[in-house]
Amino acid sequence: MLSSFITPSSIKVALESSEKEESFAELLEVLVAKHPELNRKEAMNALITREEKMSTAVFPYVAVPHALCSSAGDTLVAIGISRQGIEFESPEPETNPEHPVVNVIFEILFEEKDTQTHLDVLRDILQLVSNPDFVKNVLQAKTSQEVYELIESMEM
Repeated sequence: MLSSFITPSSIKVALESSEKEESFAELLEVLVAKHPELNRKEAMNALITREEKMSTAVFPYVAVPHALCSSAGDTLVAIGISRQGIEFESPEPETNPEHPVVNVIFEILFEEKDTQTHLDVLRDILQLVSNPDFVKNVLQAKTSQEVYELIESMEM
């Protein structure tokens, strides 16, 4: 379950970033605060390299940037909420040239040995964001505790 990989301190309810890569760095700081052994440069490079291959804005209003990072130690997850929205590239520019606006970002770093856990976390996120009320409810939450409790309640 996704809630077992996050705590309220893993959730930033008011991202300051207005650009995609800035948001990656802002959420990376959330992860580094909990996991000081995480190599910022390696993690940031991995996230950007992955994003360049294909946009991670894969759901309406939701992006899931994720990357292999050997200094992660385990699967690490941070969640950021941007009320104004951050523009991402379209994952299918040839069929949908519009740049989607993202309000909820799930940033995931994992080690190669954690591939199954990584897939499980992605599945859990898919289940959450498939609920039509998820984004609306997250955007109404005022604190990271409220977002955490919302995720917990929707997982059951």
